[in-house]
Amino acid sequence: MSEQKRPSNSQPTRLRLNRLKHSAGPLGVRGVKTKVALRLAKEIVQSIYDNKMVPGQRYLSESEALQRLGAARGTYREALRFLEIQGVIETRAGPGGGPEIRRPGWPQLASTIALLLQFADAPLRVILEARIVLEPGVAKMSAARATGEDIAAMAHDLDAVEAGIGNYRDFADAYLRFWNHLAESTHNALLSLLSPSLRAIVNTSLVVPNEPYRLYLLEKLRAIHAAVAAHDEVAAAETVAALEQEFLHRLMSGYPRRFDRVIAWSDISNDLEVDPSLR
Repeated sequence: MSEQKRPSNSQPTRLRLNRLKHSAGPLGVRGVKTKVALRLAKEIVQSIYDNKMVPGQRYLSESEALQRLGAARGTYREALRFLEIQGVIETRAGPGGGPEIRRPGWPQLASTIALLLQFADAPLRVILEARIVLEPGVAKMSAARATGEDIAAMAHDLDAVEAGIGNYRDFADAYLRFWNHLAESTHNALLSLLSPSLRAIVNTSLVVPNEPYRLYLLEKLRAIHAAVAAHDEVAAAETVAALEQEFLHRLMSGYPRRFDRVIAWSDISNDLEVDPSLR
């Protein structure tokens, strides 16, 4: 096993932290401590990025980190808590434990969007409306950029969707994988994060399609896949646009109360994970 690259020392970090600690101002001690911890968290992220650390690698031990960063133990631990919430690290307990590098993804974006929209008093239907604008563009870009590997992955997803028609959990997992692979096939980092995050928020409505509607969705997914495989940008965009419009009408007419309620951050599962096949 090759030696893991260790983050380099950062004298500017030490100086900036010291300046913050000695300038409490109107924030008070607690406010400054939080500000220092957030600044430290950003410095740690930059160190992880600059040193090209990858998921599964361990960050510095606490003693090494305190020495290199020149931070107080409490401030360092608070910085790690910030990073754990953002999906950058996972703290492992026990011997040989400590901060383990992770890769933040669309679950963290979904959580942040839901939090912002709750305080904007935004109902769930705003996500459906946004998807009508967004998703046809995703499909169009996918048709333009999808590789043979992308198209094959989506074909595999469709087989799983068909096999899961009689079991909603299996159907839903494969259905979401198809849409996530479609977003990934744009090879646009923002769309690859944004599209799955919006879909995850819509899924908090807990609407379960019956089997006839699952078969209808499978038919539409196959049409989308065929357009992407043929690199037909217009057909891909039009097929997705029609499906999103139908989806909005169906949900708003069948479940108006669910989609008129304000989005709640608490509805976003803490267990959302990026499918390993999409990493």
